[in-house]
Amino acid sequence: MDRTSRILAKQLDLMNRHLAKKKIDLKSLLKEEKPKIVLRDETAHSIDIKELEKLAELIPKEYHSKLFLPIYIELSSGKYGRGTARISGKIECMVVAKILGRESYREDETFIYRPDLRKLRRELPTTTQYMFSL
Repeated sequence: MDRTSRILAKQLDLMNRHLAKKKIDLKSLLKEEKPKIVLRDETAHSIDIKELEKLAELIPKEYHSKLFLPIYIELSSGKYGRGTARISGKIECMVVAKILGRESYREDETFIYRPDLRKLRRELPTTTQYMFSL
């Protein structure tokens, strides 16, 4: 890896310090009195129980142990274009489609644009996180 690549990787790592050290499934978080996730920078990120309950209503119960939170919203101006974000994962895409009122969605990944991004973050501020990539 050349010097420029190492610098970019380090910068990207710094930009993503707010991401979860380990994602936790919805079922487990619903059992906690004060749900939280430990972040890469060792701080705790509290999750609103009302959001967890909303997610539990949106998806079938058998998916509660398969939806790992937070849901990452991947931003990459180079890959997807300005104002475009990517959500990946079958259950994550299902959740996003339901929040945005879409009847159909791709199972492996979904691309959303600024207006939908604002709506998603307004509806799920503590259970979604931005993730930066190159």
